[in-house]
Amino acid sequence: MDDFELLHQARAGARELVTVARQGDTTGVFDVLRKLTGSDDIAGADTRLVVGQLVSASAQMMLLRVGAQPQDVTYAVDLRDDDEFAVPIDELEPPLRATVRALLAQLNGRPDEADFQLDLALCEQTVPTTLDVVVHSLLWTIGLLEWCEAEAQSPPEWLSANSSLN
Repeated sequence: MDDFELLHQARAGARELVTVARQGDTTGVFDVLRKLTGSDDIAGADTRLVVGQLVSASAQMMLLRVGAQPQDVTYAVDLRDDDEFAVPIDELEPPLRATVRALLAQLNGRPDEADFQLDLALCEQTVPTTLDVVVHSLLWTIGLLEWCEAEAQSPPEWLSANSSLN
């Protein structure tokens, strides 16, 4: 399979996950992951590619949300817990910390660093770790997609439910 086909497959998988999750079908998310990977062991290259597309889409929508910025701006995140207390990134579990760093790398125009961080996030290849990374990436993407819809902004074209584009 060539790079174009892999990208198309990853985007289709990411789009399906977003659709299922937005319908509130939590079991369906796991089912989609099993279908994408072809096994109950949802860890692996297919899941990594899908998470990469979710993180990339989130970064694109975040940049859309902040609007035009100077070229030399560096993006950071302000992480909060359920009680709105700041959470240092180093206190996150390593897979989630690497996923946040992948998002930051995408935001700051460093796709190679984002790839490295996603490889770290998913290197453990266990179902709970993989699900944690997928669910967080999915929630970020859905939240930003809902912002795009509420503000009449255009999300990445491939992410729309009726998209046949890559």
